[in-house]
Amino acid sequence: MANWNGAVASREETRELKRRATLRVAARIFNEKGYHATSLDEVAEEIGVTKTALYYYFKNKEQLLYECLKLSYDCGLTARTETEAHGGTAFERLCFLYRRFMVLLMQERGAYTTMSTIRALPEEAQQELLERRRQLDRYSRMLIEAAIAEGDLRPVDVRVTSNLFLGAMNWILRWHNESDGMSPDEIADHFLDLFLNGIVNRPDAPPAPTDE
Repeated sequence: MANWNGAVASREETRELKRRATLRVAARIFNEKGYHATSLDEVAEEIGVTKTALYYYFKNKEQLLYECLKLSYDCGLTARTETEAHGGTAFERLCFLYRRFMVLLMQERGAYTTMSTIRALPEEAQQELLERRRQLDRYSRMLIEAAIAEGDLRPVDVRVTSNLFLGAMNWILRWHNESDGMSPDEIADHFLDLFLNGIVNRPDAPPAPTDE
């Protein structure tokens, strides 16, 4: 079959498009209702296919959850990789990491993480995702520590600060939806401004940096 210079998707590309569409729907339902309260029948009905058709792409609900969570952690890895290539001071890299992570989460639409959802997975998958979370947290803490040492951040508790930031980003997936009146970039900018300047009215507060 001719591929019309790539204009016609291959069987593998079509399969991947359907798989990604399933992940977006499943992640949204998981985020709204919770993993344990969601059935494969609901996911299939939302997509407009039979539950049997889902088994062509995912062998069970656990694998579907794993792929949704993995999508979120892939966003973190991408943000970290881009941050390492971005350069700049530790503070600039920290801002870039958090902003990029938030934008990717809202664009890719993964599932938000709780220990309850992670514990629903097989042991090997649990350990993989927990280690990926630890790696991102370690990188976040490293940048916070370096920004403190460079004088751009006051001497906050590094562990608590990293947990606050990453936890807030994770929770974006719980409430954000594609019909939101603000774009992912606008939400990320607003979040970053709140992270850096809080909510107390301070006329001298500097604007939060962007990735531009």
